[in-house]
Amino acid sequence: MFKKRIIFVFLVGASMLQAQMAGNPAGVRGEGKWTVSAIGTYMNQQVGNELAISRRILLRSTWGLTSYLDVFGMVGGIQLDLKTSNVNFVDYEGKFRLGYGAGFNVAFQRIAQSRFWIWIGGQALRYSSQGSFFEESDIFMKEFKMDYDSREFLGYAGIVIPFKSFRLYGAGVGWAIQRLESKTEYLEYGGMVNTIGQVDGEFRSGLWTGGVVGIEFILPQQYVIGLEGLFFNEENYQIMIGISQTGGQEW
Repeated sequence: MFKKRIIFVFLVGASMLQAQMAGNPAGVRGEGKWTVSAIGTYMNQQVGNELAISRRILLRSTWGLTSYLDVFGMVGGIQLDLKTSNVNFVDYEGKFRLGYGAGFNVAFQRIAQSRFWIWIGGQALRYSSQGSFFEESDIFMKEFKMDYDSREFLGYAGIVIPFKSFRLYGAGVGWAIQRLESKTEYLEYGGMVNTIGQVDGEFRSGLWTGGVVGIEFILPQQYVIGLEGLFFNEENYQIMIGISQTGGQEW
């Protein structure tokens, strides 16, 4: 059972997909324009019989450096849960922890008087998560305290199609993660708690590819509400909703 437990922790802890929104707002707002966004996301990933769920609440501040280039920073809370169908395990439930990052958006001019814009961008995000797995039996209990330090890197390229009161956008997405992991094992038996040991490691995901589609609704007073879906396959996806306000929007 101990070996099974180690395999479970490695597969779920090392394989969980963590993505982050690409849009909201999509495109570029223009030189000297400042946009503030509040964003909520829900991520779902299935890894074998285990389910990884991430919830994120972020504030994002975007500044237009030129008429084609925006840069942005973001900060907020990220929470991670890992669930398994194995009845001997108590699932990992992390608390909301600090996350922060930065990125850029570039939007090219309309081509041959067409309505759409070419849109590319990228971002990096860092966050931590701490929590525990438990393995229980009639005679002992094992606790696996986990400490994750994750860095995500996301790039995207696609198009934005503006209309009078809303915008549609879609893009291809490439995603990668680097995560430092620390696991401390404890054994409780007969009322005694013993430290078994600590293992440190590093995980690199390689490159995930998928697609993002979204819509933004343009409201009075320069507000925008955005809905977005980021999909790697039918079991691995993220849903985003956000609201933003900018100092000016011209398309």
